[in-house]
This record gives sequence, structure tokens and C-alpha cells, in this order.
Amino acid sequence: MADLADLSAAEQAQLVRDRKVSPVELTEASLARIAARNPSLNAVNLRMDDIALAQARTAEAEQMRGEFRGALHGVPYLIKDNEDFIGLPTTVGTSVYGLAPATQNSPIVERMQKAGAIPVGKTTMPELGWKGLTDSPRFGVTRNPWDLSRNAGGSSGGSAAGVAVGMAPLGTGSDGAGSIRIPASFCGIYGLKPSHGRVPLFLPNVNQHTHDGPLARTVTDAAIMMDATAGPDDRDLYSLEGPSPGYRKNLGALKRDVRVAYSPDLGFARRIDPEVAAICQNAALRLTDMGWTVDECALDLGGVMEIARISWQSVMSAQIHHKFAGRDAEFEPALIACANGARDHAAGAFLHDKIRAFPIYQRLVGFFDRYDFLITPTVSVLPVENDRLVPADYPPTTWDWMEWAPFSSPFNLFHNPAASVPAGHSSGGLPVGLQIVGRRHADLAVLQASFAYEEAFPWRQWQPS
Repeated sequence: MADLADLSAAEQAQLVRDRKVSPVELTEASLARIAARNPSLNAVNLRMDDIALAQARTAEAEQMRGEFRGALHGVPYLIKDNEDFIGLPTTVGTSVYGLAPATQNSPIVERMQKAGAIPVGKTTMPELGWKGLTDSPRFGVTRNPWDLSRNAGGSSGGSAAGVAVGMAPLGTGSDGAGSIRIPASFCGIYGLKPSHGRVPLFLPNVNQHTHDGPLARTVTDAAIMMDATAGPDDRDLYSLEGPSPGYRKNLGALKRDVRVAYSPDLGFARRIDPEVAAICQNAALRLTDMGWTVDECALDLGGVMEIARISWQSVMSAQIHHKFAGRDAEFEPALIACANGARDHAAGAFLHDKIRAFPIYQRLVGFFDRYDFLITPTVSVLPVENDRLVPADYPPTTWDWMEWAPFSSPFNLFHNPAASVPAGHSSGGLPVGLQIVGRRHADLAVLQASFAYEEAFPWRQWQPS
């Protein structure tokens, strides 16, 4: 049998249900993988060995009685450190948050626990999740499993790197401007940003940018996690109502006459690495081999990045200048520069930005009247070198990492579901992701398209050494 840590969540769950493997064995394999790989990657900032083994023993006793809590009974998972877990601190990647233990679980954790999953560690993120890279003064750099001199991406970089090397088959992620899709692309795994509100949040979600979702090595695993975590929650003002469509059971039910459009730049992206552009264009063209109609379109979302950028700066400004007012010296300077850009951006101006975004959104709505999916690169660049905010060949900047990640934040602004699928590797062996975007609320369709792509062009054989 393959190393248990290398199995998918679906495979692990089936072995548990068939009583061929115990939850304790799976948990021990996961903890052993963390012990072996975390010193080089720095993906897990808080190990949960005692909690994990205690829960695994309980799950094992239930297994022996033929009792299974849910589809993930006994399966290990990683928790991004902006999610609450009872009794543990939630640092959000910064020293400003102390070590006070959480008094309740966040919704995504609560639902993973209900599904029977076993938490094995909390994962690294940048301060307040502010950028598309994972490093912080508190926990240091999270390195890319494909090249330790490069970053895992962010802000869910710890979960992505951990999933990529088998610390667990699943990790929680959150995405306010690309924070699931960017590290999925950089680490060569699958990441889904669902529609806004599909997976509820407990944190004050006033910015309406942030989405919780899964990081996984396979689309099936992501669908299982969506089955476990999606659905309304009265604690989240913006959580979406409606029954689950059955994500896993309907993965193979994508309609036949699929029309997609490939946009290499969304009408505004100024710089794209030539290898990234070539790999993504080739991947998009390969979709015709699946019987899909593929057009290269001139979709113009010009103007959206200016709005997305100031909106994101406003989110950070609310934290820095209000929640943590007077404590600038405790944060990294680039985060302060990001927040300062919106310091004088009044509420009226913020609302005016939303008004300016409306005609751009209408262009996107019109696009989805003609096409089922929009395909773009996930990120403009190959994984960024450690200790840099932008690639070496980019102009210096005080904070603007969004210059090299222009494809993700528009769909936070407009709430469309969007996924990153592995598209290939550069000549130097670095992963490149392809983004699949669906119309609003079409989460199942995006998962179905991702699954069809994975079936046609499998990626599980691509493993970091």
C-alpha cells in the first residue's frame, strides 16, 4: 500500500469505512509527514498532535462500532490560522493577536469536525492575510515545496504547501483577493474560491470580499469538503440559503455542450510571464480535446483592478487604523503602506467605488450569457522568490503585490466562484495554475468543469520531491 499520507481524502475515508485502516493510523501518518517536511517548508505554525490523536482514538472507537460521523470520518485536515478552534489561539499571522484561546469553533472548523475530520495543525499566513505571499515577522517564510528558494503563495500558503506534500489531504483556505487560488497555483494543487457566502464565515465579514473554501490535491476531495462545509449559517449575514446540490455525487454530470472563453489578460493585465502565458494558453486550447468550444475572447474588465485595489486597501485600513489604531510599529511596513493608501478613503468614496464597479460587472454578466466559463491564468508569474514582495524583474513597490496577481481579485469583488487547476510546469519545474471562473452561484458547475479537466489531464502524478 502507498504511504497513507499520500492518499486522497476520498481514498482515506473509504479505507476507514471499510475498516482497513484506522483513524489513528491516518493521523499518525499525517503527523509523521508534518514532522518530516515542516522543518524545511514552515507550513504548520501550531502542531495539534495531542488533540489530533485524542480525536482519532475517539473516531477509531466509533469505527469499530460501525458508527461514522460523516464523509470525512478519520481523515486529517489542516486549519488556516485565521479560523478559530476551541482552546487554541488564532494568530492571523501576527503578534498583535495574543495567545488567548478561542471559545468556539469557526463555521468551517465546526462543520469539518461534524463530518468526522481530524485536525492536525494550524497553518501559516501573512499578517492579517494581507498579501499573496506567506511570510510574517511572527512565523517567518513558508517555502514552496517545488523550490525552497521560492514562496508558497498566500495568504493560504501554509495550507497549500502542507496539502501539496501530504501533511493532510485537505486544508481550509480563505480568499479575499486570491488567497486560495494563488497558493494553489504556486504549489501545484487544486483550490476553490466558492461564491461569496457559500461557505459561511464567523469573522465580521463586512468587506464582502472574503470567501472560505477548500485546498486539496484532487477535485473530488474539494467536492467532499464542500459537501461538508457549504450551507447557510445565521451567524454570517451574507451566507447563502438553499440546499446543497450534492457536489461530489454530481461531479460527473457536466452538460455536454460547454462553451468557454479564454482571456489572457482580462483587458488590463499588463505583464505576464511568457512561460505562464504559453502554458495557460496551451491548457485552454486542450479543452477542445474534451469536446468543449473554446474561444479566445477580448473580454475587457478594464478599470476593475483600480477598484479592487482600493477596496482591498480599505479592508486593511479598517484593521490597521481602527481595530489596531496606534499600533503601526507592530506590523510589517509594507502592510502599513497598503493600509495607508486608503486611510483617507471615506465611506462615501468606498460606496462610489461600488457604483463604478457596476457597469464592469454588467459586462461580465453579459459574457456569461454567451459562455459557461471564463478561463485565465491564475497568476501572471511563476512562484515569487522568498523575501521579495514582487518578482526580481518588477519595479520596486512599497506594497503592491496585486500587480503580479491581477486575475483573482475581480472575482472577489463580483463574488463569482473561481478555481485554480494545475496546468503544467515551467522549464524549471515550477507549477503554473489555470483559473476557471463561473457565473455567480454556479459553484457546482465550476467543480464539474474542474473535474472534467482533471479526468482528461490528470495531475496527481506531479509531486514535489
